Amino acid sequence: MYLDNIYKKIMEEKRKIEILKSQLGLDITTDISRFDKVDCTVYTESTADGYDVYVLTNNPSNVSICEDVYYYDHDIAESFGDQVRYGDTSFYIDDYIYEDCYIEDKLLEMFDEYIEDIVEGDSVTEEEKKFLVEEYGLEEKLSETND
Repeated sequence: MYLDNIYKKIMEEKRKIEILKSQLGLDITTDISRFDKVDCTVYTESTADGYDVYVLTNNPSNVSICEDVYYYDHDIAESFGDQVRYGDTSFYIDDYIYEDCYIEDKLLEMFDEYIEDIVEGDSVTEEEKKFLVEEYGLEEKLSETND
């Protein structure tokens, strides 16, 4: 019981995000000086008539209106996850978007998606690995891959 409480604390949201970022080699910054030095840039822009739109692009100097611009912010987190799956590892994400478009929630969802890779990788300690295997019910899956 005591150990469960310790490891539940360790597995708080911030630690899960840290583990996922380490496992996938993700570098997420809100530092504007790195705006055009990343694989994917996520920011807001205003239209000529004053509407805010959201841009998620691999080429901020040549934005495709059809493919990179979103009218609704609720699509951004899912598109961010897609970019990770496509192989992007470095991201500039505007502060406002990071908070309001639920990027952290998406990272936590991705932690669950990548849990098998995480416990087989080297981003967690042995104690964390044991906790995650039990917490996610991976005992059988891991014993099958080790046989």
